[in-house]
Amino acid sequence: MPFPGTHVIPPDWSSHHRPTATSAMTATCVIARATGQGITGPTGIWDPSEATTIYTGPCRVVPRATDEGRHRTSGERQVTPRRYEVTITYDAATIRLGDQVRITAAQDAGLVGLTTRVIDVSYSSEQWQRVLFTQELQEDTT
Repeated sequence: MPFPGTHVIPPDWSSHHRPTATSAMTATCVIARATGQGITGPTGIWDPSEATTIYTGPCRVVPRATDEGRHRTSGERQVTPRRYEVTITYDAATIRLGDQVRITAAQDAGLVGLTTRVIDVSYSSEQWQRVLFTQELQEDTT
């Protein structure tokens, strides 16, 4: 227990550590929000008709383990939902479920062009980065 009048975590801890979190973001992305109904293609990937850009800036992309039980069939093809954790600056615009994240630059060239959809947003009492959980549907090549 801290001494009276002191705090274990100082009140400015989050804002003080935001530059550290941002410096670990070595990729860049664009996040867009659909303004129209959009369509779902034959592989289950949703494609918005129109979108408004709500964030452009640094990010960090980390692939999440694929749950083998999540394979599903769409038409005659098997698809696997691939999930990614995308971290952006805390003070970015409010991100909503369904927003689209497109990676525009990354150290790993294989990530460039990756487009995912936000399926969850992590909130925390310490506010130094915003963590998004996203998903992309891809054909199963196995």
